[in-house]
Amino acid sequence: MTLPISLQNYISDLGLTIPTSLNIGFVKALQASHIARYSFNSLAVVMGEEISLDLEDISKKIVECGLGGYCFEHNKLTFELLNSLGYDVKLVMARVLNNKEDDVPRTHRLTLLNHQGNNYVIDTGFGGNCPITPLLLQPDLLQKAGHDIYRIVAKKNGEYDLQILKQGDYYTMYRFDLAVYTDADCLVGNFYSYRYPTAGFVNNLMVGLKNADHTIFLMNHELIERRQGESQKRVLYSPEALHQILTNTFKFDIELVIAEHLFDRFLASKLLELKSENEPQLVSVSS
Repeated sequence: MTLPISLQNYISDLGLTIPTSLNIGFVKALQASHIARYSFNSLAVVMGEEISLDLEDISKKIVECGLGGYCFEHNKLTFELLNSLGYDVKLVMARVLNNKEDDVPRTHRLTLLNHQGNNYVIDTGFGGNCPITPLLLQPDLLQKAGHDIYRIVAKKNGEYDLQILKQGDYYTMYRFDLAVYTDADCLVGNFYSYRYPTAGFVNNLMVGLKNADHTIFLMNHELIERRQGESQKRVLYSPEALHQILTNTFKFDIELVIAEHLFDRFLASKLLELKSENEPQLVSVSS
């Protein structure tokens, strides 16, 4: 089987080889390897860059340059490889809820895989909460993926919620259905995600990597690490600390002046809010 160069580079960079038969083991290895190697991040968005959904552009950005990206990039790369290999895959769109019942557009792309009579949710682009292995589309089944536990809940009108267990309770990540979607739907969701003034990616600095044992995720001024269910949170108080995390931990080739710019835009205001919350409140007492 001959794959396009962009997909050949992708599979080779992950240390995988073209499977001799269509098997779920390859899909599991692909999903876990992808999420561990390529960061989920909003850097291109907050730097005002165009987000191309052309496969060649995505492969160059994520695989060749190691710049990572977000769901429309990550999940298209994964989808196109599986599709080219002959897997029965379907593009799915979802509404990101983050445990709220807000009226939000479909701004998340994922993949539905049908294999040997079973449907699986495949996702390589949802940051620190992203499952690192395919999840059976079977409502209410508890499914362990690395150090996280997930379940899928059936809703009305053929919709499903994907939830992750957090501190003893279930947290709804996103809601999806099995309608027919195309790349045109992704163009709309992608444009909203990196251009709409109130979109989450436009207003937050996010970077994350994840494997079976360790999740590390930067959300503005907070760096959160999770290992085997234990979480630690660290606050970044300076541009130098941000620069160190971006370059040493996430391996981006970013100059300090860029980190200073990002700090001023996304961390400084959060730190002021944090300081205000922690300051003792003055109470007026009448004599």
